[in-house]
Amino acid sequence: MYPRLNPIATLLALSFAPAAFAVDQLASLDPILITATRQEMRASELLADVSVIDREEIDRNGQGTITELLARQPGIQTASNGGPGTTTSFYIRGARPDQTKVLVDGIPINSVDLSGSPLRFVPLADVERIEILRGPAATLYGADAVGGVIQIFTKRGEPGLRADGFVGYGTQNTAQVSAGLSGGNEQWRFRIEGNHQSSDSISSRRNARNKDADRDPYDNTGGAASLSFLPAKGHEIGLSYRRNEGTTYYDSTSGTGNFDSRVLFESEQWQVFTKNRILSGWDSKLHYSEAVDYQNNFYSGAPANGDYLRTHSKQLGWQNDIKLPLGTGLISAEHQEQSVTPRTSFAADSEITINSLLAGWMANYDIHRWQISGRHDDHSQFGTADTYALAYGLQLAKQWRAHVSYGTAFKAPSLYQLFDQFSGNPLLQPEKAKNQEAALIWDSGSQTVSATYYLNRIENLIDWSFSTFKYENVSRAQLEGLTLAYQGRFDEWTIGASADFLDAKNEDTGQKLGRRAGQKATLSLSRRFGPFDFGGEFVAVDKRFNTNTETGQMDAYTLTNLTGRYAINKVLAIEGRINNLFDKQYETALGYGTFGRNAFIGLRYSPK
Repeated sequence: MYPRLNPIATLLALSFAPAAFAVDQLASLDPILITATRQEMRASELLADVSVIDREEIDRNGQGTITELLARQPGIQTASNGGPGTTTSFYIRGARPDQTKVLVDGIPINSVDLSGSPLRFVPLADVERIEILRGPAATLYGADAVGGVIQIFTKRGEPGLRADGFVGYGTQNTAQVSAGLSGGNEQWRFRIEGNHQSSDSISSRRNARNKDADRDPYDNTGGAASLSFLPAKGHEIGLSYRRNEGTTYYDSTSGTGNFDSRVLFESEQWQVFTKNRILSGWDSKLHYSEAVDYQNNFYSGAPANGDYLRTHSKQLGWQNDIKLPLGTGLISAEHQEQSVTPRTSFAADSEITINSLLAGWMANYDIHRWQISGRHDDHSQFGTADTYALAYGLQLAKQWRAHVSYGTAFKAPSLYQLFDQFSGNPLLQPEKAKNQEAALIWDSGSQTVSATYYLNRIENLIDWSFSTFKYENVSRAQLEGLTLAYQGRFDEWTIGASADFLDAKNEDTGQKLGRRAGQKATLSLSRRFGPFDFGGEFVAVDKRFNTNTETGQMDAYTLTNLTGRYAINKVLAIEGRINNLFDKQYETALGYGTFGRNAFIGLRYSPK
């Protein structure tokens, strides 16, 4: 069923042999996570396939963009139309990019724009950690979570006063600078932060001519602020605001254009919230948030003031976590609104509202664990939709556990797909998904090996129709796969590896879905020598087609990256990396450019 990729055998030999390492001094790999259940829970207690990227890993790898960081995670594939800031798609377990829910501190930032996720504009400077939930999560997060959830948690203020900063420079005149100040006491906490990144980049199109043959630069400037008041134990009132804006250049689809096409973008989110312990065992959170994604597109033939699209999303939510005689209950109510402008390009009713109710129950008893959740959504365009999820886990032995799950999800068509004056189709129906999953985990507390099988079937798949030149419900899709993963820390070593086997196809035609490789493998190793930390990364991606009709095949490729860090003292460190060490030529989107060998070095000030 799956195509062959030679590097996988090598990676499996390296990664799934924990007995070869001494384990008596290993560090814990059991962080507290939120995204998988919407409640704080240890990773070892979860009945889901989840990864976490903490700040230590981000700093250790000297990572430049969130796209590069996510591309090396299990179960995720990416496709970019050029350098940083250009159209970028994230595929979790083979699901379409718009079938993944993206959150920043709980704020949904999904846009109606189909040219790529606004996630590509989020800088890593203020990121504290990233949680990745693979698999449908519609009962927890509503529509869009067919393939999974990516949630970014940003830095927050802590007691005391401390500053942090970073400055770096690299190939293609790439520059990054950021600075932050945080502080507070037992009652007040605050943080303010500013960041800027820019690059001369590369030509977005390969073998381009005319003006398309020049470099397509990118710049992104932003900042964030947060404030919290803690009047008593179990109570917190807070607000946060963040904004990024900049310009990214790109090339025409033909690669022969005579106009410097570019997009001016703005990404903005803010929220206010209150957390309260109403009674012993009853915690409540009430929050209101807004997110704006604005893109003004200048291209040949566009009006003098550009062709802009602005998505405005609002969310009001009330979540209650209640301790029960057995386990914990979850009850939540949400109201969401999304609108798009300019309305001259859309139908008059280019606005949707969704009212939702969610209930869940999680519990442990002896060697048994379970999670049950259900959700009712009332969509202004499609009426009501009900989804549910059931998961059961069993502690087989001290270091062995297993879980199985079944869940449903739905994806409502975007406002663009429904109401765009040229390609919109108001008769579209939501996509519906049913997912089965089974996992086996070996966990020593310091090393973790996991194997997760999944089968996700999607009905009413939405795609562009060449017969009607509009979006249509055209087919059914099947996403079937297996993810193997390993993480471990021993002595001064840190190691991580994964192997993904994916069969993503159109069930009606039997054709494979575009830009999804049948196999992908990753390996990362790092070793600490006193103040020095050296590492290497290896990524192998199989052949894949560029379209859903099996045309435009792209070759398999392998990438090797090197990382290094030197701690000058407890608060100051030099970080660097070399990407694509062997200068491989490869594509993630047919005809679009990728970076050859490139390097970056930076200085970080980060008091603990």
